[in-house]
Amino acid sequence: MSKQARPTDRLSRRDMLGVAAGAAAALTLGSGMREGAVARATDVDATEDAAIAIPRARRALMAYSARAMLVGDKAKYPTLPSGWREVIEFAATVGYSGIEFFSFSGGPSFSQTPSAEGGASPSAKQVRAWLDAAGIKAIGHYNASIANGGAIGLTPATVDAALETAAILGQSQTGSHDATNASRQKDEVDAAIESWNAMAVKASRAGIPIYSHTHQLPWSFLFDSGPRDAKGFTRSSGVRVMDYFLAHTDPKWVKCEFDLFWAHVAQHQFRSYLAADGSTVENVFDPARQVAKDPSRYVILHAKDGIRAPKTPEGYAICPFGYGDLDVARFVRDAKLESANPWWCSEQDNADGGDTDPQKALRDIAAGYRGLSMLGQPGGVGAPFDGAPKARGG
Repeated sequence: MSKQARPTDRLSRRDMLGVAAGAAAALTLGSGMREGAVARATDVDATEDAAIAIPRARRALMAYSARAMLVGDKAKYPTLPSGWREVIEFAATVGYSGIEFFSFSGGPSFSQTPSAEGGASPSAKQVRAWLDAAGIKAIGHYNASIANGGAIGLTPATVDAALETAAILGQSQTGSHDATNASRQKDEVDAAIESWNAMAVKASRAGIPIYSHTHQLPWSFLFDSGPRDAKGFTRSSGVRVMDYFLAHTDPKWVKCEFDLFWAHVAQHQFRSYLAADGSTVENVFDPARQVAKDPSRYVILHAKDGIRAPKTPEGYAICPFGYGDLDVARFVRDAKLESANPWWCSEQDNADGGDTDPQKALRDIAAGYRGLSMLGQPGGVGAPFDGAPKARGG
């Protein structure tokens, strides 16, 4: 038996199944509920509403949900996955078909606890071997550089490494933090467009599109008209920042990663703009209508839900996909996703429970998969289940 295969070196597949089952039980699912849901969801034709079902082959996990486990101390938490190999295996065991990587080092990297298999920074080739062994696909890589409290996405200096790593992993695209870096001024967004069109040339040569992740700010209104002050324009024509960015970048090689939760935050926060003539114009953001304009631009959807919290700035509190108040079924119907067939990537921004609740990430990852698998099912997303009614906030 090779060193990689020794069960004493890592959680065995049976251990992983036990952890997954325990996590599902902690979510108060009834006996056999999750197993039945997964079995039914394997074949889209078996769902109650196949038109809004998410095929099992397009369900993925954003590894950021498992960030605490990637750097977790195995000696302290021996029953939890630790490092990339065990996180990949856990994701596959739960039922995910894909995984999106992330790194905050400025380029594609796979940082993990030094005690995990592969050491502190396993190579892309090693990670590819783990993916193949687990039977799970790499669907993307969120590349960012964290400095001075902010984040910068792909740049002409980092895109070559991102594309090279994507090719090794077999990714169909590779990505970035918000391409506009939270800018709203037209001049700054124009500079981002120029940079991304230059990177798109490299992406076309590699045959791998690049995508920008979006929280709420890219869906705010672009400052592109009216009087100027020291910062630039002070008013808007009503176009949204990401709409402007997408309209001026190469549609074949520059894509968008749409975050369902943060898009609804944008709907809550950016409902009107100050026009060039000084008047206030109402323009409420519709996430589904936005995607329906051109579904081919949206290669990954971050599957994230929210409970209404109107007294918070965001208007919602994050919860696992399928457990909140977002009308996901309506989004799928109206976004016209059939031709695009994007990946649905479960992500939980607040999955890290720290030492107080170290198993929180397991529960959130299992809950996210349940939400993906139950969309379109009887008792699934949009309906109460197993005696645990979904929260309905103010």
